[in-house]
Amino acid sequence: MLTGAPNFRDLGGYTTRSGGHVRRGKIYRSSQLSRLTDTDIETVQALSLSATIDLRCAQERAAQPTAAGARSAFEHVSPKPDTDFIFNRIFAKADRTAEAWARSFADFYAMMLDDYAPEFVAMFRAIADDHLPLLVHCSAGKDRTGAAAALILDLLGVDRATILEDYLRSSMLLDSDAHFENMLSDAKLDLYSDLPIECRRVMLGTDHAYLDALFAALESRFGTTRDYLLHHGLSDDQVATITAAMIEPTTRQADVISA
Repeated sequence: MLTGAPNFRDLGGYTTRSGGHVRRGKIYRSSQLSRLTDTDIETVQALSLSATIDLRCAQERAAQPTAAGARSAFEHVSPKPDTDFIFNRIFAKADRTAEAWARSFADFYAMMLDDYAPEFVAMFRAIADDHLPLLVHCSAGKDRTGAAAALILDLLGVDRATILEDYLRSSMLLDSDAHFENMLSDAKLDLYSDLPIECRRVMLGTDHAYLDALFAALESRFGTTRDYLLHHGLSDDQVATITAAMIEPTTRQADVISA
């Protein structure tokens, strides 16, 4: 959809367990938006985004600022100054093997339920407050954004296999080599420039085990995504507002005939 942000896409269109569909043109997910072409900016502006949830830390935003023409009226940015707490706690201590890094990524996904709870809750509040269309993004648009998108789709009743399919699309859309070089333009990440190739593949890829870890932690600690949101302060009415805004009911045949 966007040349300068190949992981930009509509989160709508998926069938829900209730028989409806996630509305298109309401929520978009993406990687960072610093390399947009003029045509890309025109495309984004045509979407009339009401809100942007930027999951990147301040350091990432400074290194790769969003193109001016792609900003929305309402923006919620992560208050985190940097990602040191992630890398120091999880990745920096891992052996430089693919297996160790894969385990670390699974741990990271489980920890996001706590570490990124303020950002995730702000996103759901924005949806409940009708700040739509909404864009949620991070740097690559696959991990933090992947978790955010998974929670949205899960709340709306999309089956887990479909959620996984949406999540895994990031690996197909991203050019791993180019993305790795872009990531290294952030000075804080240059200590990973000498990563073995097998660790790079883990770092830049997606895996069902990561999403499994997220949902396993969610279910063991909270129960459902709805329970998670209620635990973090959303009300039943807000959750109901989100589902009503985001799910398009399937038109019954009887309604078609009577019309």
